[in-house]
Amino acid sequence: MNSVKPLSFERQINSANSSSPMKAIFIPLCFAIALNALSIDEAVTLSLQNHPVIKEAVFSLSSANAQENAAIVNFLPTLEAGYSRYDRGTKTSAAVETRQVRASLNLFRGLGDFADLRAAGWTKSARLFELEGTKADVVLETKQAFFGYLRASDTQKSAEAQLQAAKKRYNDAARFYNLGLIAMYDKQQIELDLLQAEQTSLKAKSDLSIAKQTLESMIGVPINSEPQAVKMPRIDAIDIAPLREKMQTQRSEIKALNALIETQKNHALKTLSSALPSVDIYVAKERYEYESGQSGIDEQTTTAITATWRFDGIIKPYYERQSALYEQRVLESRSADLKRTLNLQLSNIYERFMLAMQTFKVAQTALAVARENERIVQNRFEAQLASASDMTEAAALFWRAQEQYTNFYYDQLSALSELERVTESEFAKWDYQ
Repeated sequence: MNSVKPLSFERQINSANSSSPMKAIFIPLCFAIALNALSIDEAVTLSLQNHPVIKEAVFSLSSANAQENAAIVNFLPTLEAGYSRYDRGTKTSAAVETRQVRASLNLFRGLGDFADLRAAGWTKSARLFELEGTKADVVLETKQAFFGYLRASDTQKSAEAQLQAAKKRYNDAARFYNLGLIAMYDKQQIELDLLQAEQTSLKAKSDLSIAKQTLESMIGVPINSEPQAVKMPRIDAIDIAPLREKMQTQRSEIKALNALIETQKNHALKTLSSALPSVDIYVAKERYEYESGQSGIDEQTTTAITATWRFDGIIKPYYERQSALYEQRVLESRSADLKRTLNLQLSNIYERFMLAMQTFKVAQTALAVARENERIVQNRFEAQLASASDMTEAAALFWRAQEQYTNFYYDQLSALSELERVTESEFAKWDYQ
């Protein structure tokens, strides 16, 4: 198990308020988005500022902070003040007035207070790690939505260009048909290609609208212009072994579980305090005033140390300790399962990232070949050396290569962002085109 220390109060507050600088730039950032293209960094900033799940995690951390403060209060002294008057109502009996001030201090209370305080500190640390993990999840979702919007935008532009090219081919075919250069079958085949291009364009527009709404939902503000395109960062060779080791030490969910395990250890320790004495020290000053035939004043100061040791509370704490130990084992098993799941997830994402990089290189070459092939077939068709079927087939091959190029490009970006999330590290700064 990785060693994790409880986080200091200052670090916890700094982390919980890490979004404070965002508040200062939130309004001008919204105006900037309305005027300029949204960048991926701005999208991440807005998501961390506006996403409800971040606020939920911050409130959970604040609750743990309050619980720790409540545990500290147990170590403060207790002050008591009292007044009483006793009068029998007869002339021979004295009326007695008593004023009392008492200060007492709990000395460890069987060491249970120490265990409570340490448990609260570890719980606070776990909540902070959970907050960091939640932020990392939001960052990943934002990047995926951002890439999804760019992918849909590029696809829509490609579909629109495909539609315009199909219209040009149809106009040329109609002109050739009127001149008696091609048969009706060839003209209808090119018209069918035009209709399919219109369907593709309509679907691309719908997909773009959905992607835009998804990104707006993440960042919490409307988008009035197309986001800024992202260039694939230059990545050196990546070795999975160091990534696996880094993931084991940096993943927030693992740190949070380790902190909760320490919390349960202290809960188990608290149950042992029932077998130890509860020690208190108190100082009391009392003042008595008598009213009778002869009045008088008497003062008394008392200092005492009391130790309470209960032998009837052993059975219940025994089972409470067993419960805490079993909860600890549950968390240890959960931590082991999480590490196993993350290792598998890292392997899958790493393979997907390497595959995306390789397939994108192939897609670049395929696109260049398909573009040149379409140009040649188009010229041959105009020279009546190629059929309409040859031309539509070449066009379909080109647009399919264009679509694969776009998909593989954004598959790289998506896989890289997932790789950064699973290891909670940054491989490169995002660049813009």
